[in-house]
Amino acid sequence: MIDKQKIIQLWRVEKKSEVDIGKALGISRNTVRRYVKSFQKALEQSQQLGYPQPILEEFLLSLPRYNSVNRGKRKSTTEIIQMIDEYLQDNAEKRRLGKGKQVLKKIDIWELLQASGQDIGYTVVCDYIREKESSNREAFIRQEYEPGENCEFDWCEIKLSIGQEERKLYMAVFTMCQSNFRFGMIFQRQDTLAFMEAHLAFFAILGGVPQRMNYDNMRVAIAEFAGYQEKKPTISLLQLSTFYGFSFRFCNIYCGHEKGHVERSVEYVRRKAFARKDQFETISEAQSYLEEVCAGLNSKKLTGRAYTIEELMHEERKALLAHPGRMECFVMEQAKVDKYATFVLGTNHYSVPDHLVGQRVEVKLFSNQLKIYWQGALLCSHPRSYQTGHWEITLDHYLRTLKRKPGALHGSAALRQACWYLRDMYASSFKDNARDFVELLHYSKTHQISHERLWEVYKQLQGICPQDISVDKLKVLLGNDPQGVGMTYADSEIVQQALSQLSEINQILQQN
Repeated sequence: MIDKQKIIQLWRVEKKSEVDIGKALGISRNTVRRYVKSFQKALEQSQQLGYPQPILEEFLLSLPRYNSVNRGKRKSTTEIIQMIDEYLQDNAEKRRLGKGKQVLKKIDIWELLQASGQDIGYTVVCDYIREKESSNREAFIRQEYEPGENCEFDWCEIKLSIGQEERKLYMAVFTMCQSNFRFGMIFQRQDTLAFMEAHLAFFAILGGVPQRMNYDNMRVAIAEFAGYQEKKPTISLLQLSTFYGFSFRFCNIYCGHEKGHVERSVEYVRRKAFARKDQFETISEAQSYLEEVCAGLNSKKLTGRAYTIEELMHEERKALLAHPGRMECFVMEQAKVDKYATFVLGTNHYSVPDHLVGQRVEVKLFSNQLKIYWQGALLCSHPRSYQTGHWEITLDHYLRTLKRKPGALHGSAALRQACWYLRDMYASSFKDNARDFVELLHYSKTHQISHERLWEVYKQLQGICPQDISVDKLKVLLGNDPQGVGMTYADSEIVQQALSQLSEINQILQQN
């Protein structure tokens, strides 16, 4: 285009010959002659029609055009095109089988052609593939949503350092289509319970329920495919939709753009949250951090909008379905208690009171917790473990057996998993007298004295007579009412007198 303008300027204004123009610009004299003749033709047409300006403007501002209609392809032979088409067909088959990340790219196809002895350039391969793909390129129709009408859901994988351990976790992400309000929740497993609990938490945050939920072809939402288009929902999705009153739809296969809001949100929330910080002590800490990030994102304005996402969501809440309350979601299972007073779930062991050896207990499985029942009564609860071969042991569950076998306490897994202050108390004062330590724990359990309270009294007694700590002295400070009524605590008159007496006795012993 620049050469074209220079040629006309030199010929018309500076009156140079075609030969001089060609030498000055370093181009062929034939090229100069072609542009000069084109300009002369445009001038003649403008003079004949009587309005020269439009014709001259079109000539001077239009890009040079080259006639390549009859130009043959010297490198792209029929054999090479056939080979490229076969590679593209293989790619399409891999995508159909769910191997979309293992398809050949343009550079790979070119390298395979070179390896087979074909003499062809990389740009020629790219041009052919681009032209072939553009002929089948899909058009998209922009959607407008009513407030509270649509919400999209999706999963994504995140990798975090939890307590110095690298963990692969999963994040459930919700996005409201009209306001673009986002919410995320972290789970250890991408299963049915996590799917249900994520919805419960999101609906509680909204204070209402979207009219329709959109999902892709995830296993926790689709039970089976009855055909290419017909999909049967899972029981859990039917339970959620029936209880909360929302409808649902599934995207077509390999059509993630049909829920483009959440597809974008997954990448956006994950990057904004965990690209900056990915080390946490607990999963709960990571969840709290994620909620802070989502709150910050929701406080921003959308492009072209005068209000923040949270303000738009405030208006959208008015159109949500009424929230009917929290639906409890769990899976009930039965388990037999083995000789270690534990039951097995997956590959992990969970303890129960030792008098239940050989019995069957009922277990409510939540995504992050287990509740154990026996004869209809709640026995205990455990955090759910997703490790392999893990033992979740509670020391108080074995006090009945340890009263008969106190020597088993020292090397027990129950003591190792006990809270640090119980281990410290045992190592400092009861290492050579496990029977008394078991008796103290049994006394605390009988009188419903927490381990934290026991530790406080122990530290108090340790400050008075560190060399002479006994179970009887601890009982005096804790209160020895066998019925648990009118228990005495450290700020009472009796305990203060007992502390004074213990101090006096300790001083006498030290003098002697």
